[in-house]
Amino acid sequence: MKLREVVIGANASIFYRFDFSKIRGVYYPRTEAEAKEAIAEARLKGLVVTVKGGGSGLSGACTGGNDERIVLSTLRMRRILGVNESEGYVDVEPGVTPDEINEFLAPYGLRFYVAPSSRDVATVGGILNTDGGGNDTWVNGTMRDNTIRARMVLYDGRTIEVTRNGVRSEDAALEQELNRLHMTIDDIASSHGTLGFVTELRLHVRPVSEEEVIGGVAHFDDAAELGQAIGRLVDAKSPIRYGEAIVMAHPDIRGDLRPPLLIMQFPEDDLEAIRELVDVRVLTDSEVEKMKDIRIKLPKRNPVEGVQLALFEGYGLHDTSLERMQEVVAQIDDILVRHGYVPFAKYGHAPSKWYVGNNEPTYGMVMHSREIRPPEQSPKEVLATILEIVDACEELGVTPKPEHKWPYSDMAKKTRLSQLREVLGQGFNNFIFCDDCAEALAKMV
Repeated sequence: MKLREVVIGANASIFYRFDFSKIRGVYYPRTEAEAKEAIAEARLKGLVVTVKGGGSGLSGACTGGNDERIVLSTLRMRRILGVNESEGYVDVEPGVTPDEINEFLAPYGLRFYVAPSSRDVATVGGILNTDGGGNDTWVNGTMRDNTIRARMVLYDGRTIEVTRNGVRSEDAALEQELNRLHMTIDDIASSHGTLGFVTELRLHVRPVSEEEVIGGVAHFDDAAELGQAIGRLVDAKSPIRYGEAIVMAHPDIRGDLRPPLLIMQFPEDDLEAIRELVDVRVLTDSEVEKMKDIRIKLPKRNPVEGVQLALFEGYGLHDTSLERMQEVVAQIDDILVRHGYVPFAKYGHAPSKWYVGNNEPTYGMVMHSREIRPPEQSPKEVLATILEIVDACEELGVTPKPEHKWPYSDMAKKTRLSQLREVLGQGFNNFIFCDDCAEALAKMV
C-alpha cells in the first residue's frame, strides 16, 4: 500500500479546513489487512487515526481537528461481496455508495432502502457513523435500522463484529467485556469514526416496492399550522411514503412557491384518512415530480448577492417543539439576524425519524436551514453563532440532527462513547472528546 499525500473526497460541512501540517500520512487501503497495517503505523508513531469516506457528511469529524494524525480513507474498499436473496441482505465494504448497491441489486429485484440526498457520493461506512437517512426514514428507518452487522478494526489491531444483539471477537475477554457493556450497532451509529475502522457491513435489503401512490400538496398560514399538521400525521402513524416540507424561502429563490407547504405521497386508498388530518390537494404525477424537483434544488441555489451556507443544517422538531414551530423558527432567525446572517431557506423531511443520544427513536421533522453568510466574519464569530443556536435548541426542545450532535450538547452519546473507548482504545478522532473541542472547531471553519 502506497503512502499518499493527497486527501481525496469533499467535506460538505462548514468545518472544512484540513491542517495539513498535522497530517502525517494518508492511506487508501484495499483490504482489511492493509487497513491494519496503516493503523499499526499510526499506533507505532503515537498518531491519531481519522477515518474518511466520501466527505458528504456535515459534522466535520473527517477533518480530524488539531491532532497529529493519519487519514484512513475507505474510497478503495468498495467491493460488493455478495447477496443473500432468501434472507434479505447484502455484504459490502465500507466505501460503497447506496446508488452502487442498488445498481448491483436491480437484477435481483431488491433494494437497499437508505436514501440520503448524497446517496451517489456518501459511503455506507460514513452513513452508519453519522446514522444518516433521507426522506424515507419515516417508512424505512435510519442507517442503524438497516444495518445487520458491522466488522471493525480497533486501534490495537484487534477486530470485532457488532450486531443488533451484541459483539463477537476472536479475543474472548474483549468479547465478554463489550457484551457486559451491551455494545450493539446503536453504538456505532452516530459515533463519527471514534470507535474504530469499519471494514465490512451486512445490510438489510428488500424487494423493490411496486405499491401505487398518489401525491399532493398542503399549504399553511404559518409554520405553527405546518408543525401541528405534521404532529397529527406522526400521531396517526400515517402511511406517508414521501414527505417534504418547505418552511420558508428567500425572495431570490421563492418564485411561485407559497410556503409553508408540505409535499406528500401516499397510497391512494389512504387519501380520505390523510384528509382528515391535513387539507391536501391531489396533484398529477408530473406536478408531484415538479414539486419534488423544486425542493431538491432549493438549497443548491444561490442568492443574487452573497453566499449561502448551512450554518447548523439540521433541527429535529418533535413533540412540543413541533407544535410551536413558528416560535422555534422565529427564535432561530432572531439569532441569525443578530449575528448578521440573512435567513435563506428552511425545509426538510416530514414526517421523519431520528435517534437521540440514549438511542430512543424520535419522530417529527428534520428541518434543514440555509443562510446568507455575512462578509468577512471570523471563524470564531461563526462558531459563536452556532453555539448560541445550540443553547436555544435546548431551551426550545429541539434536538440537533444526529450528524451535529457530537460537537455540542449530546452528553448521553459522548458519555457512552467514552465508556466504550476505555475498552476499545482511544486512537480514533480524539479531538471530539477534548475540553477544547470548540476551539478546535473554530480553527476548522
